[in-house]
Amino acid sequence: MKNLLRNSILAIFATGAISACDEHTMYHSYQSIPEKGWGKSDTLFYNIPVNDSLIILQLSAGVRNDNNYPYQDLYLFVSHNLEDSTKWQTDTLKFTLSDKEGKWIGTGWGNLYQSTQPMKSAIVRHPGNYSIRVTHGMKDETLSGISDIGIKVIHD
Repeated sequence: MKNLLRNSILAIFATGAISACDEHTMYHSYQSIPEKGWGKSDTLFYNIPVNDSLIILQLSAGVRNDNNYPYQDLYLFVSHNLEDSTKWQTDTLKFTLSDKEGKWIGTGWGNLYQSTQPMKSAIVRHPGNYSIRVTHGMKDETLSGISDIGIKVIHD
């Protein structure tokens, strides 16, 4: 029953994401975190194909958490090689997932909430296949309560 409810809620989120896509969205994908938790050394990889040159990309990251997430904030380390395929740039993102009283801030209902955080833009100079990788920056060896992490890439 728990999986049926989770899958139904994820289907609703996916429908919203698809309808929100437009001609400027070149990549939008969420990856599920195992139910046993997100290990500190577990890296999520997103492969971004770019067919144009000299374009500015707007990046954002998304988090889906449930009521079992034990903290108010979530830190993510997001690295990409979009500006130079041989060099990685890393940003630290802070998501505030609940207020001081413990009320979840993201959109959603029931046991699942979604939050989005913009990142710095990137200038891609050459077509190619680029990557974005994400790890969590929390002290826990295995982080519970996070169900999905997403990346969205928009071009002008």
